[in-house]
Amino acid sequence: SEKPQKHKPIKPITGSHCRRRQTQHEYKFSEAKSWLSYTVPKERLNYRPHFSLHIKTASSKGLILHVEGGGMVPLLALYVANGKIRLSLGHNRTIQHKQKTNDGNWHMAEFSVEKNHFHLLVDGIRVTDGILPNNQGSSLQLNNPVYLGGDPRRTIKEHNIPMDGIIGCMREFRMNDVAVSEPDSSHEILPCFGALSEMGTYFGGGHIVSDETLTVGSDLLLSFELRPQHMTGLLFHFKGDKNSLNVYLMKNKVFVDLNDVRVTVTPHKSLCDGKFHKVTVSKQETVIQLVVDSISERKVSLSLSNPRAQYSLSIGGMTNHGSPVSSPFIGCLRNVTLENKPVAFQREFRVFGFVNINRCPAD
Repeated sequence: SEKPQKHKPIKPITGSHCRRRQTQHEYKFSEAKSWLSYTVPKERLNYRPHFSLHIKTASSKGLILHVEGGGMVPLLALYVANGKIRLSLGHNRTIQHKQKTNDGNWHMAEFSVEKNHFHLLVDGIRVTDGILPNNQGSSLQLNNPVYLGGDPRRTIKEHNIPMDGIIGCMREFRMNDVAVSEPDSSHEILPCFGALSEMGTYFGGGHIVSDETLTVGSDLLLSFELRPQHMTGLLFHFKGDKNSLNVYLMKNKVFVDLNDVRVTVTPHKSLCDGKFHKVTVSKQETVIQLVVDSISERKVSLSLSNPRAQYSLSIGGMTNHGSPVSSPFIGCLRNVTLENKPVAFQREFRVFGFVNINRCPAD
């Protein structure tokens, strides 16, 4: 399964939007084991931390947020029990909102930790404060990552706190009144608009990286289907010692760059029509060909005659510089094959940021 990974923030998303834009950082937790992980500055995590977020759920129980610690507060957890939002800082240190909030509407939850108290507000209504004896709030030893949703490590031992997350949506996750940056990693997360999903891999600003290098000879065959939500973004980045291959979108055109050779196809129909479009990239000796739906372009260059070599592969974007576009791909990919073999994202890739390996929004 995907492990949380540290990485630099992604580049801002540029290029026009294909379809209605989702509210930024609005995430759908589609399963009880859906989660997002974040790394926040440790000094802020342990000095009077203040979190806020909006949730929308019909779940009667489930985790909303948790972060583990090594001191007198072994676990900070915000969760739903019997339809009500609770905040726990350990055994017998739990406070809860009196009203049920699992009505399918948006609700705002805020909570903070002080030297000897901890606070919870739901929709602006303050709950009776919890008490921390011996100024325990001033010596917190909380550790990254901060999780939204379920507990992927299944390490929560507190009897009344669920390990499964709520099913629903969250947005506007803030710490100390500042929006928290992009997640480090994710599992089974979708955008919050729409109710239906289908098979595919959804890239919402994150990317995936192959665990092992790939061997590519003088011939190459890459095939996939895409349904973008943004007009510009990096699709595939192969990087070897001496060569690189990039496949990307830019303003409704598909590009393939192999070293200093570029092939471009402008489709007859917009790639933003809400349908999947098939793309094939092939290289045979000195010829590289790009096919988008039924339109084909090719180029011949002696510099393409590369011997067999090892390549790393990033899909949907990349952490470091070195590609022709800085924007990640936003949208869905499916039926990805390399040398006519299906690419197994679940087993062979690490997830960075917001990516759903198995599902795409269908609308």
